[in-house]
Amino acid sequence: MRISIVTDELSADPETAFELGLEWGVTEFELRGVHEGRLPRISPHARRRLVRAVREFGVTITAVSPGLFKGPFPSDAPQRSNLHWMDAGFDSAWSQARAMLSDHLDALLPETLDFAGEVGARSVIAFSFRREGMVGDGIPGTVVEAVARAAERAGAAGLDLLVETEEGHWANTGARTAALIAAAGRPANLGVNWDPANALIDGDVPYPDGWSEVRPLVRNVHFKDVRVEPSGTWRIVEQGGVDWEGQIGALLEEGYAGAIGVEPHLSPSVASTRRALERLRRLIAAAEGRREKNQPGS
Repeated sequence: MRISIVTDELSADPETAFELGLEWGVTEFELRGVHEGRLPRISPHARRRLVRAVREFGVTITAVSPGLFKGPFPSDAPQRSNLHWMDAGFDSAWSQARAMLSDHLDALLPETLDFAGEVGARSVIAFSFRREGMVGDGIPGTVVEAVARAAERAGAAGLDLLVETEEGHWANTGARTAALIAAAGRPANLGVNWDPANALIDGDVPYPDGWSEVRPLVRNVHFKDVRVEPSGTWRIVEQGGVDWEGQIGALLEEGYAGAIGVEPHLSPSVASTRRALERLRRLIAAAEGRREKNQPGS
């Protein structure tokens, strides 16, 4: 089982993240933010410096996360109001959503595929568009089509597209994430970036329920935790409501060969990332110990 670190969780400067991670025995990293920008839309100098650092530090990039489809999907027409100022607001939001969709499919995705090839990443993480308050399990066909198109383009570049389970999005639980991929036709290069904490926020029981739905599709995992109150409010914590002991054990039993990316989302960045890494290592060691103990003849 491989451990990675999401670089901007540790430092906005990826070189610093690489240096610290290597000191802690981590050689694999997921790329997302660099200084003030999100990949791949950083300055040419920052990009050259990052590519150089990947090569000189000798690290492996597990995935890149450009924020693809992290926004609303435009409806067929804007919402309407008899109030001119409100109607104008609806029209503006709709126009922005249309522009975002076009930009993500026609510009951001190709830019990301090019960048992934430059740093040697094999996967691109995508989202599934915000639900915008819509309820129910049915996923709009337009959302499915956009994800399928993105997967097709990623596949043509020899890369996997991984849909991240994200609260407030169409793929917000294990079951809905699996349903989205099934509706897209389950192309060979379309998988899941499984984030149990995000699923928990939106009412899933990520392990074992959500996991049972996405299990054969998972190719990357995010390691963080949340506490969800009975009122529905939630906050990110070092140790919360995700059954990480059960989840790590299940990954081990599955023979999971992908990465588990440390993504604590807490401050201070270095200390919280180090503690999350230490916790993950303890969980893996304990799961390995239980498995060995249960082997016949032990």
